[in-house]
Amino acid sequence: MVTLVQVDADDVRLGRLLQLYIHEWSGFLTIPIRADALYACDFLAAYRDQDARAAFLFIDDEAATPLGFALAMRDASGCWHVEDFFVIAGARRRGHGRVGAEALFATRPGRWTLAVRPENPGALRFWREVRRDADERMEVGKDGVSRTRLEFAV
Repeated sequence: MVTLVQVDADDVRLGRLLQLYIHEWSGFLTIPIRADALYACDFLAAYRDQDARAAFLFIDDEAATPLGFALAMRDASGCWHVEDFFVIAGARRRGHGRVGAEALFATRPGRWTLAVRPENPGALRFWREVRRDADERMEVGKDGVSRTRLEFAV
């Protein structure tokens, strides 16, 4: 079983998992690494505002170990956005991500949205399976990259 736990942006476990997440993306995007061998990931500072942003860990109940994380943000209209979602490689394809996603959405009933970059087709398959009820459209981000946007309500 997996439990979703809201954490502070400064939680060391979140920071460590974020390094793994960024490492995976470094295969697709140019992400600088610092002299201390860590990726620069200063965007967690924004998650100190617990009213409009929330950080969560997915915890394996049996082993009491983190399996992944989710970062979410609420916009001015009250819609929540999955900004980042990550499950460690050893826990994938076992249902942990689905349980974590469903628990995440249950924390904030209402409208949700998320975007998936084309470099991550596995994530798009995952989200289409988890949210079969989502409306889907293509959009171009500020960086000029087309993404698939999924919108749904819980």
